[in-house]
Amino acid sequence: MRRARTGAVTTAVTTVLAAVLTAAAGCGEPAPEASPSARTSAPSGAGPSASGPAPGASGPSAVRIAVTVTGGKAHTAHRRVKVPRGAAVEITVTGDTADEFHLHGYDRELELAPGRTAVLRFTADTPGVFEAELHHSGARVLELQVG
Repeated sequence: MRRARTGAVTTAVTTVLAAVLTAAAGCGEPAPEASPSARTSAPSGAGPSASGPAPGASGPSAVRIAVTVTGGKAHTAHRRVKVPRGAAVEITVTGDTADEFHLHGYDRELELAPGRTAVLRFTADTPGVFEAELHHSGARVLELQVG
């Protein structure tokens, strides 16, 4: 009898743990420290389009996402961008005011300066749905769906 009760408790604990981990996927633990290429700047001029291969990446799994911020509001081609796990991702953000772009779950940030394009490059290796927002204006930018 004791063995059956222990198995039930183990199953219950496993179920609760799985639910907690699933709920936390959107705001997960910080990602390992970003490589130097994760915080770079590029010349301005990026438009509000998405998709296509990232520079230096090959194959259909590379994704480019362009964001333009005007008057504190973000404009993208898609509000939810789906990428396969393991894809190279490049997010370019151009705004008209200073702000901070933050991708939750991956815990990556970009400092935005008026009229300058900031670029975030990373590998989408954590599955889930992750919100990106602007910290100062509070504007929701997009959701990144990895999987």
